[in-house]
Parts: sequence; C-alpha cells; structure tokens
Amino acid sequence: MQEDAPEEGDDQAGPAQRQMPLGIVVARILVVTSMSFAAAAAIFFLVGGLWELALVSIAATAIFLGLMFVIERGAESSAGHS
Repeated sequence: MQEDAPEEGDDQAGPAQRQMPLGIVVARILVVTSMSFAAAAAIFFLVGGLWELALVSIAATAIFLGLMFVIERGAESSAGHS
C-alpha cells in the first residue's frame, strides 16, 4: 500500500491570513506590559498598606484595559475595511 503524497498547493487550503500592522502589534505589547506593571504595583501597594497609591495603580490598570479594548476595536475595523 502506498499513501498519496500531498500536492504542492495543498498546504494552503484556507484563505491567506492577513499580516497584522506593526503599529498595532507594538501597541498591544506596550498596553499589556503597562497594564501588568500597574496591576502588580497595585498589589504591592495594597500589601504594603498604601491605599492611595494602590487606588492610583488600579485606576491606571483600568485605563490600560480600556486602551486595550480601543486598540482591538481599531484592529478589527482596519482589518474589515482593507
């Protein structure tokens, strides 16, 4: 018995995936990194009993979370229009 060898063009069965623009990739990385640092700072400040600084860090985390949603929505709209 001999198995059928795949033809050269069979590896691309689905539609070609679009490449994400570099600006969106960099923005995602920066927002996620900043959000994680702000959340970590909030935890450290809460453990240390510095409530005011913890609230500021939580607010910064919420702002970065909102930015992430804005970036994702912008990425979806730019992918849909192109």
